[in-house]
Amino acid sequence: MDRRAELEGWIENTRRLQRRMAIAYAALGAAAVGLAFWSGRAGGFAIFGVALIAICSFWVTAAHNAAHRQKLAELARVEDNGGKPPETGHHRWAPRER
Repeated sequence: MDRRAELEGWIENTRRLQRRMAIAYAALGAAAVGLAFWSGRAGGFAIFGVALIAICSFWVTAAHNAAHRQKLAELARVEDNGGKPPETGHHRWAPRER
């Protein structure tokens, strides 16, 4: 399997995970709102907790996809340069010392 297909697979897996998380957090959010009607303080903490965890998890998965897209763009630049890495001093393209 080539690197491009591997990265695209990871992006799709992360999107699938985000869809499943959206369903789970929607259910948890509905339960937290129901709890808020029963006990305002406990429901408020539950809503806050669900919102905090949902925001953080979506932020992390979006960052993973952004990193994978950046790697795809780097691969495209290498392909556009005839298979040779660009002439830069960046650590990803610098020759490795062995």
